[in-house]
Amino acid sequence: MPPLFSHSYQVQVRHAASFALMSYRLCFYCTAANYIGNEALAVADGIYSSKWYTHKFPGLKATLLLMIQNSQNGITIKAGGLISINAETIVKVLRVAWSACSILRGLRQN
Repeated sequence: MPPLFSHSYQVQVRHAASFALMSYRLCFYCTAANYIGNEALAVADGIYSSKWYTHKFPGLKATLLLMIQNSQNGITIKAGGLISINAETIVKVLRVAWSACSILRGLRQN
């Protein structure tokens, strides 16, 4: 009986390690993408706080207004063109993983 327990324990450790590694990688990419998105939105705030309306160049005002407008749209980084990569993605993936583990644990006990 002990060899079966040992094999089961090794499989659990291997699965836990792979889950931890994948979660770390996901957090690494999502955190960086979220930071880039926040910095892109900060461009509009930076331009607006620069007192752009006091400049004497009429062409500059129109250009700055367009920059403010375009930077307010924000940047969305997508994985494979399908899934947005941001802080919400981390929470959603971890929530689904926890639900799947709970379901599997419940099925295993029955």
